[in-house]
Amino acid sequence: MKLSTRINIYIILILVFSLGSMTILSYYQMKDILTAQLKDKLMTIATYASEDYKVKEAFKHSSKIPELNEHIEKIREETKVDFIVVFDMDSIRLTHPVKENIGRKFEGGDETRALKEADKYISQAKGTLGISLRAFVPIIYEGRQLGAVCVGSTVVEISKEILIKAQQFIPFIFIGLFLGSYCAVVLAASIKDELLGLEPREITLLLKEKEAILDNVKEGIITLNENGELIQYNREASRILGLTGNDININIDELAKINKIIPDLKDLEINNDFEVNVRPGVTILCKYNILKNDKKQTIGHVINFRDLSEVKKMSEELTGIKKMAWSLRAQNHEFMNKLHTISGLIQLEEYDEAIKYISKTAKSGNDITSLITGRIKNLNIAALILAKYYKAEELRIKFEIDKNSGLTILPDLISSDDVGSVIGNLIENALEAVNVDGTGKVYFKIFQNEKVLIIEVKDNGPGISEDIKSKIFDRNFSTKSEHHGYGMYIVKNIIEDANGKITLSLDNETAWHIEIPMKSGDNI
Repeated sequence: MKLSTRINIYIILILVFSLGSMTILSYYQMKDILTAQLKDKLMTIATYASEDYKVKEAFKHSSKIPELNEHIEKIREETKVDFIVVFDMDSIRLTHPVKENIGRKFEGGDETRALKEADKYISQAKGTLGISLRAFVPIIYEGRQLGAVCVGSTVVEISKEILIKAQQFIPFIFIGLFLGSYCAVVLAASIKDELLGLEPREITLLLKEKEAILDNVKEGIITLNENGELIQYNREASRILGLTGNDININIDELAKINKIIPDLKDLEINNDFEVNVRPGVTILCKYNILKNDKKQTIGHVINFRDLSEVKKMSEELTGIKKMAWSLRAQNHEFMNKLHTISGLIQLEEYDEAIKYISKTAKSGNDITSLITGRIKNLNIAALILAKYYKAEELRIKFEIDKNSGLTILPDLISSDDVGSVIGNLIENALEAVNVDGTGKVYFKIFQNEKVLIIEVKDNGPGISEDIKSKIFDRNFSTKSEHHGYGMYIVKNIIEDANGKITLSLDNETAWHIEIPMKSGDNI
């Protein structure tokens, strides 16, 4: 059965039940009220008749009894009751709407109390006119009871009067049913429209399919409502960001402050990738999109992301091979240049100079290799520095590594990948900034003590203007092609996440100075 049909049926049933219950309850309440009013009316008429002068005169002078029935009938017709019966102490009727019953014994058996105890009361019994509601009042004259008066209305007449009153509600009941049915149809159509015409079973299937897809994709996905509150996340998002059920309905900006999940929503750009360092050793690449309905109104946000840390780990071997290829290509190029130099010296028969040149070249290569591999114990960082050194050699740039450099352990809040990202970006920028005509110089130093890790990179390039200096750390800002603009933004985020600081000085050269505390609880 379709959803719209079920909604209509359920609402109509609820209306029928509600209106029916109210009608039945009103009927019985009305019956009780009318019955109570009738009892008061009957008792009032009976009391009036018992005090009537002509009634008492009829008991005193039997000759006036025939006139009594006519007098009582006038009262009955005026008061609109079914009967008024006056009877004596022997229960013999002196009046009755049916004249044939005058002189006969009162029927019902409920008059005894009025005759023997001279009591006023209401009762229900069956008489010659049928079952009726009766009011009994004794007739007292000069301190002596002469008889009693019974005023009554049949139950049939009471039911008729109640039905007449109840019929007044019937039009309103049908109007209520019509309006309720119409609203049910409109509501069902509105719900159907909101559900895009889908039935509950189809929605359930789509939901289960969506959950299965979300939990099996290799990307983390989180969805937010229009207010930026977290409403859903998949299994990968929970694993990467450590989300739990307690985070549902919490604003993403608050979660960002606590767990460094993502930047503030207002800082994000639609469909642009951006990197976020979640915690030491975990970096994610995010993409942000806004969800809109058919009316172009924002109804939510979707952020999907990949764990770059795992990607980096999977590509470490490939990266190592790439760095090695760079080094080998640079060394081969440099080696061929040196061979040509040696060949020229030999052809000029400058054998002593050739020997000196060979010794100097061998010593220089051994020095730089022993300096990097001997003092920098992290192999990834050592390989990176060596690759940058040989790249500088190939570009005819003097790359000076401070002899006091050394690295044995990393700070608590930064990984070797993050340190490599910082070093790689700074050195690469320096290499691109200086001249490649043999005058370019790049200086590099890294060392650590018990309290701090220090990284310094300097170059003799043209420097950075003041207007650019203020934007250097902005995401998407670059003086290069459109595919750049993330390097210094990433460097700044990595250093800040590690509680460190980065300083740029522009005296006679461009100099970067970075300090990162060794302990997680320390600040610079």
